[in-house]
Amino acid sequence: MSVKKKIIISVLCVAVIAAAAAVISLAATAKGTIVGTVTENGTNAPVAGVSVTDGRNVVKTDDNGKYEIKVWRKSHFIAITIPSGYETDSYYIPFDKSKESYDFSLDKSDVTSQTEHSFLQISDTEIGENGTGEWLDTVKEIVKENKPAFLIHTGDICYEAGLKKHIEEMNTDTMGCTVKYVIGNHDYVDGKYGEELYESLYGPVWYSFDVGNVHYVVTSFQTGSDYKSFYNKNDRWKWLKNDLENVDGDKKVVMFNHTKSPSDDYVLSFGRDELDLKEHNLIAWVYGHYHYNYVYENEGVLNISAPRPDCGGIDSSPAGTRIIRISSDGSISTEMKYYDLGKTAEPQNMNWSTKLEGNVLFCDTVYDNGFVYTATVDDDYPRICKIYCLDAENGRIQWELKTENSVKNNICIDGDRIVAMDVEGNVYCLDKTNGTVIWQNSIELGNTIGTSSAICINNGVVFAGTARTVTALNLNDGSVKWSNNRDRGENSPAEFVVCGDRLIVNSHWDSLAALNIESGKALWDNKDEDIRFRSSTPIAVDDNTLLVADDDAIMLVDVNSGDITSKTNFEEYSFSSSGKPALMDRIAYIPTSNDGIVAFDLDSKKLVWHFETGESILFTAPYAGKGKKIVESTPVIDGENIIFGANDGFIYTVNAKNGELADKRQAGSAVLGKIAVNDDKIYAGTFDGYAVCCDK
Repeated sequence: MSVKKKIIISVLCVAVIAAAAAVISLAATAKGTIVGTVTENGTNAPVAGVSVTDGRNVVKTDDNGKYEIKVWRKSHFIAITIPSGYETDSYYIPFDKSKESYDFSLDKSDVTSQTEHSFLQISDTEIGENGTGEWLDTVKEIVKENKPAFLIHTGDICYEAGLKKHIEEMNTDTMGCTVKYVIGNHDYVDGKYGEELYESLYGPVWYSFDVGNVHYVVTSFQTGSDYKSFYNKNDRWKWLKNDLENVDGDKKVVMFNHTKSPSDDYVLSFGRDELDLKEHNLIAWVYGHYHYNYVYENEGVLNISAPRPDCGGIDSSPAGTRIIRISSDGSISTEMKYYDLGKTAEPQNMNWSTKLEGNVLFCDTVYDNGFVYTATVDDDYPRICKIYCLDAENGRIQWELKTENSVKNNICIDGDRIVAMDVEGNVYCLDKTNGTVIWQNSIELGNTIGTSSAICINNGVVFAGTARTVTALNLNDGSVKWSNNRDRGENSPAEFVVCGDRLIVNSHWDSLAALNIESGKALWDNKDEDIRFRSSTPIAVDDNTLLVADDDAIMLVDVNSGDITSKTNFEEYSFSSSGKPALMDRIAYIPTSNDGIVAFDLDSKKLVWHFETGESILFTAPYAGKGKKIVESTPVIDGENIIFGANDGFIYTVNAKNGELADKRQAGSAVLGKIAVNDDKIYAGTFDGYAVCCDK
């Protein structure tokens, strides 16, 4: 055979093989297999080793940047895991059976350091058609100052109007950094299926991306969503298993979800399979949903949540944006940027001011025999929060005790002992003279995210815990007398109150409840629509009557039955303040969460006067934000006056009879706990971490 004939036959063979390959490729595509490439924008250089997913299966690109994947029957997108050193908002392509190739192009990242980097977390913005508001400008400033690798919104954008508006106002172009989203329960809206609108605007409800040596994973919220999901509860975990199997073994993993891990040990079960996230170097689970500001460690994994960026959280967490920093070795630190704490001023006309470590949140300032006691919170990690004793004369710290986590409620003094509880359920009993630990006990809280706590002492018994689980401890040695796991209610800063033989428990979004102080047995629950919103602490009018103010109502409640004997509504006021009313001569002085403080006549059921504070510089009360005049501080009756702090950063002295201003002092920052008054001095703790003293 001639050379020419051999060449012709070879060419024909190649053509036949090529045609056959094309037929096979078309046949494979028809059966659900697709192909594509991943290249670098500008150079068109192939990018190898990039994970590509159809929402279930995961493959990697070869040395030529090419991939082939068999499409999952539920696939709505073909998406890539953006590799370290690159960025793109076009990381997904809607699945279309007629599309021949799904090709991706990556830009080199502008992030200065990919190894050591940070990101911002905001959550639960719950905007409507009117948009985000002024808080978004504050977030933009934080982006500008910190240059994060990305910003992530951990869900509840919220509802149809919010979903459509949010992406217009908070995206990569408007924010100056890459913006990513997580679907929340209120982001499932009416349609063919719950995620339909979200997917059309934001893309896949689960996906992953890499920055430096960290593999970030976004998964969807499904249980309890507003509308039915297209996916079953195990679809996301089957994808996650495939995704993690394609991650380099030395990478750390950070999970994003709208809610906390469904498993406290981070072992996810689906079908007959299990996935232990700790085996894949899980270092953090970052979430929203609860409107809480809380960081805690569990089994070596940091659990990090953020409050709303624009208003107070459900547990009265201060509004803000969280910065999360990850070092080259995978260690994590966080920093809260509270809104709008930038308006904090220097204290004025103070006898002394002492800087403490942490912030003074809802802890009362207590004066006792020449000393001042308080405690601090630290919403960041690593945290430093302490119980303090200061000399009342000069503000010098006499002793301090570092606590495991934040003390977000009052401290109690009984004789020579001071008792406090942190938000992880550690109860501390100290010698008040030197801070020596007499005993320490850890109690159950009924919830791994016990962001608030309540504590009081009565006849040698310490009542401590949360709305869910209440425990009675013997003051003498810390031994447990009884414990009642109610397993209901959300956290709030409302305190426990003893009235007669009953312990009054404030169970947020649930009820006002009474337990027998000797046995812990439940005696009654009142779930009235105005009383179940339990941010405020009741006060005993007498042995048989409680004064309860919350939502938009002021109520009198029978201690023995729990029945409301009187209810007066005031639509213009919200009483969802952590402050407790003060009583004098049948007049109740009641803090509000929107407009200062009011005086209420218990007999006529009418307001005697209303005192208006300045606008808040820190937003704490649930859903209270810009323009609200919040008072979280319990008023102190001092002769003819009442004295209290406010979220505007001032300490007020107001005439109790007519509500006229007698004095006003710049404390520097929001005063959220009850102040202490002794002789001619006022003592207070401020949110920016100062204890201050001024003349009356």
